[in-house]
Amino acid sequence: MVEAKNISSGVDIDKLEADFQADPGNFVPLARAFLERKLPQQAIRACKRGLKSNPNAPAGLLALGMAYYQAYDDQNAEITLKKLLKSSPDSAVAHRSLGEIYLDRGQDQKAITELMRAIEIEPGDRHTRALLESLEEKVPDLKSPDGQPKDYWLPRQLSATKDAPKPLWHTLMQVLVVAAIMVAVIFWYRHHVKIRVQIADHIKAAMALIPRDNFDDLLAAEKSLEAAYALNEDNEKTIVRLASVGANLWKYHNQDDRKEKLKKYLAWMNEEELPNPERFALKALMMIEEGKVEEADKFLTETIERAIKEKDIFLDASIFGARGMAKLQLGQVKECREDFSRAARFSGDSPHYQAAFAEVYLREGNLTRALKYFRDALRQNPAHTFSNLRRAFAFIQSGKGFENAKKILDEYLDGDRHPEKEFSPPMRGMLYLVRAEYALANDNVPDANTWLRKSLETYDNSAEAHNLAGRLAALNKDASKANAEFAKALQLDPRLPKVYFDRSESMYMLDDKTGAIDKLKEFERHLKPTVAYHIKKGSLYMRIDDLQAALNEFQQAVKVDELSPGARFHVGLCYQAMGNKFGDAKDKQKQKLALFNDARKWYEESMMLPGGERPEVYRNMGLIYLASEDPTNAMNNLAKSVLMMQKAGERNVKIALVYEDIAKVFDYLGGPEGEKQAQVYRFKKEGLLKGMTLEEVEKAAVEQAKKDKASKKKRKKRRRRRRRRR
Repeated sequence: MVEAKNISSGVDIDKLEADFQADPGNFVPLARAFLERKLPQQAIRACKRGLKSNPNAPAGLLALGMAYYQAYDDQNAEITLKKLLKSSPDSAVAHRSLGEIYLDRGQDQKAITELMRAIEIEPGDRHTRALLESLEEKVPDLKSPDGQPKDYWLPRQLSATKDAPKPLWHTLMQVLVVAAIMVAVIFWYRHHVKIRVQIADHIKAAMALIPRDNFDDLLAAEKSLEAAYALNEDNEKTIVRLASVGANLWKYHNQDDRKEKLKKYLAWMNEEELPNPERFALKALMMIEEGKVEEADKFLTETIERAIKEKDIFLDASIFGARGMAKLQLGQVKECREDFSRAARFSGDSPHYQAAFAEVYLREGNLTRALKYFRDALRQNPAHTFSNLRRAFAFIQSGKGFENAKKILDEYLDGDRHPEKEFSPPMRGMLYLVRAEYALANDNVPDANTWLRKSLETYDNSAEAHNLAGRLAALNKDASKANAEFAKALQLDPRLPKVYFDRSESMYMLDDKTGAIDKLKEFERHLKPTVAYHIKKGSLYMRIDDLQAALNEFQQAVKVDELSPGARFHVGLCYQAMGNKFGDAKDKQKQKLALFNDARKWYEESMMLPGGERPEVYRNMGLIYLASEDPTNAMNNLAKSVLMMQKAGERNVKIALVYEDIAKVFDYLGGPEGEKQAQVYRFKKEGLLKGMTLEEVEKAAVEQAKKDKASKKKRKKRRRRRRRRR
């Protein structure tokens, strides 16, 4: 315990401490006593505890501000004193202390402003007058020589007073003592400066790695920060950054051993009452981990509102990112996207939250936007592993850009370019999963099974991997295994739309058509119906020939998002299917054309929306024109469809289908030329279905045309010879 009596002031500090223990709100006298004894840290602790019951008490804020001021913690002193001045603008002590802080920083003009305000309020404060005179400012004369204010708080530096002359030996002893002290101070200073420089270097090295957001970079950053932490376990910047990096490794890279360290960092930040956003974000992540998702969401919302209103908490990407995770688990997809978007704007040069924003679109099945935003993330770091792998996954799911997906996979599967240490288990498992999806998309089921097995061996907690296992089991007609794998996928992530879609598709493939739709409806238990959900449900109804139910679902999709070109396209598709049902019946042609006109109207509306000009729209428009006996418009639309497919890197199977449609147009035109062109396009179609590239097909078609021409010449010659012989 500190000494019980202060001889100069006669204050009984033991009594003050006892009073404080009995009533923590009575802390100002104790804090003042601590400061008189040059014990600012004890004063800070007393003030923090006392202010908990009334955080805006002016006397308490002044005591805390002066404690920070005496401890030379100028940043916190400035924050606290400014907060005090909002409610008590006439506090001369606060103005004087702020002036001295600015003076120490070399901000003379700001110092003069604060000191002049202090002298205006308390003309008798000698320390304020001395500071202004040192700045060569004119100070009004004192009316009374004893004008010292009653509520006086000691400044950090008091003016020296003249002492009586001392003997020479006394002076020499003082010089020797001062010299010894100076040597010790210099040694101490060099040692601590060296440590501070080392800490700063470690933090700088970590800060260069953290924005890259790859597993190996985060590990290297963590190592640098731990080296800084070993030098000083109370360095705020080190602990805050360790918390941020550790949370990333824990939540995104399955490094569960970081959790205990994170609890320790969080306890320290809470003890220090840091206003840093990482503290609040980490607390929310812990709540989410404990299953308190709604509480975490509410806590973060209140924190954000408080930060905006009180301006006593900093906001950054981590708070909005943590709330985005909570919103995602609550099934609030739109709100989740908004939070990840805000986090991305705060993230600067890191792709982390831009990729999280793109991932929400990928989960929804909005592949066009997912690809766009993953591309944006890769502008910040072209080597971002997560964005590259998820972009490859989106390419495969869209049925376009297979060459782009293959290029990404070939790079990341190259052990020389990307060694094992670069990948955490979830990232390595994802790489194998995307490779399995690529194999399945190319109808290589054995390869798909091999890569999927490697994915699950690497990381078994992937809902997407178990979802693929369910699809492969369904392809193998193993309904029991398929159901088990889909159940496991939904256990891991009950709000992943793709699992519901793929499970219903697999059930349909296993001839449980009604059950497929019933199972798909379980989507609504966990998620708000989306455009993709209504389109999937409507597509299933179309396949069981319930076109009215399908149309209802597609119209619901339009209501969910009127700017969705996909929703409008499917309404048109349904009207077209209704028209096709009338076939060639002459008495139904008027109804058929009316439905085709409705379909064309919806197709045209879809093309007017952003992202709506797609090859499948032109193909279906072409088929409508062909059925309406308009071969010119049919050919124009089908040709546009082929060109767009080729440019987008669509699969050859899809292009082959359009070649068959073009051949039908030439069949309709008839004549020798029509017959010839129909044969050419069917030849191209067969080439694509056999696995030939577009270049190879075009070359083979030219060669075939030459052969046909030569064969035709030979036939003509033979006919001429036969006629001559006759």
